[in-house]
Amino acid sequence: MKEELEKQERFFELGESYFWLAGQNDLVERTLTPYLTRLKAAAGSRPLRILDLGCGPGNTLRRLEPWGLTLGMDFSLDALAFARTRGAARVLSGDSMALPIASESVDCVIALDNLEHVEDDEKALREIRRVLRPGGAFLLTVPALMPLWRHHDAMYGHFRRYSKREFAERVRRAGLVAEEHRFFKCMFFPPLFALAKAERVLSRLVPPRDNFYTVPRWLNRLMRSVIVWEDRAGLTRVLPFGVSLICAGSR
Repeated sequence: MKEELEKQERFFELGESYFWLAGQNDLVERTLTPYLTRLKAAAGSRPLRILDLGCGPGNTLRRLEPWGLTLGMDFSLDALAFARTRGAARVLSGDSMALPIASESVDCVIALDNLEHVEDDEKALREIRRVLRPGGAFLLTVPALMPLWRHHDAMYGHFRRYSKREFAERVRRAGLVAEEHRFFKCMFFPPLFALAKAERVLSRLVPPRDNFYTVPRWLNRLMRSVIVWEDRAGLTRVLPFGVSLICAGSR
């Protein structure tokens, strides 16, 4: 148990400070704010109900707390146990393909790097639509483009990476309306594409490992800012490639 909590603490610290996750969380918060602002204005005095699907150790729940009542759901009991130690009061274990939540009861659903772990991702998307109130908002992130498939994907239990068109079509078939859909982490595509090819060539010589690398503090800050900067600059809206996809919209 102690070993598992230590592992979750590592993931939590990565989510708070490591450029790859912290930069993504910055971008997610920036993208989601207009949707939550609109929903809060429409709800009046009623607190918003926000579901973080695949909440992990609770990083995003902390960011969302000022907006309303947050509910975290994850398949991992260890992740939920750690999230509670960080003040997440409303968390539960559940299956993304059969959410234990009443229909049309949630104002906003976010699922960050969750759907690639779900065998029937279209069923999970239909569940997201089911629990959303009419007019409710969603935000999803997924890893992009199968040519980037690496040891990291296999180690963390991914079923797939997505093309932009493929993911947009799955969201549409689930009955969700995508208002924003774009690549991000675009600047990291070339080095990770090269890494993916190198891993395939050297698969018999180099042992598998994840892609969380130790970097100098100054470089970590720079790369975290790049993830947000390329979106602010509009590059993510025109570039036809990226390491991840972000999709936001409404029911």
